[in-house]
Amino acid sequence: MLRSSLHHCRLLIRVLDARPPAGVHSLMTAVHPVTSADLRVIVCIAFDHRVAPHEIAACKAAVVNCPSVLHSMELSGTFDFMFEATVPNMEAYQQQLRLCSEAVAKFASRYEASFVCKRFVGARQTEQAIWVPSPEGAMRIDSSAIDKVKAEGDYMCIHSGGRSWMLHTTMAEMVEKLGEEDFLKVHRSTVVRCGFIERLCHEGRVWTARLEDGSTERIAKSHVVNVLAKLRSSSSTSKPDPTKMPHIGERPPISQRKGSAGVLTR
Repeated sequence: MLRSSLHHCRLLIRVLDARPPAGVHSLMTAVHPVTSADLRVIVCIAFDHRVAPHEIAACKAAVVNCPSVLHSMELSGTFDFMFEATVPNMEAYQQQLRLCSEAVAKFASRYEASFVCKRFVGARQTEQAIWVPSPEGAMRIDSSAIDKVKAEGDYMCIHSGGRSWMLHTTMAEMVEKLGEEDFLKVHRSTVVRCGFIERLCHEGRVWTARLEDGSTERIAKSHVVNVLAKLRSSSSTSKPDPTKMPHIGERPPISQRKGSAGVLTR
């Protein structure tokens, strides 16, 4: 019985691996636009529950392992199973579907097939996380948990919660992955998360960022204007007391330039 069911499964997935017979004209232009060189078909199946569970499982496995199947999922509701696959063209699809009609009748009480004409993808596709090497393989660190990144030769040292990891990449790639919304480049070799900066200190001609872990990072002269503008913009929603905030960009009074440092807190 199982051997017979697997035979039906093989017939069922022929539609996915089929190639157009010689001389058959492609109908690609008739279904334009599509998302790839092949047609994309989404098939939804409601299994006949009179069929033994292990036979249905074998059918699912045969479909999932088909090279033309892009992805599949189990469903609850009207259908039990859905998969998306590529097929050469509409004519070959219809021809092979006729060949596997017996297999469809064996396993499915109902099925529907729809062709993908246009795919809509969310605008934000960049993964907001960094993958770092670990003894077990690789570990994912969400960008919101990263405190700062410092360049060390050809490697980037990623700091998070008192721990650090070395990653072989460039500062430009790190900035692109982390984004500029939540992170600030305070030096050509240092990027700090905005929320990790406790205060900015100005002493003499040097600006430094004091971080929540008690460490400090020097702010390069070429980055001072951008850092001050970014932090002032991000803190504007908190409506700080203007009488307690220094005027960003102003030099401290002469009486305070010696023996006292200007401080900007968030």
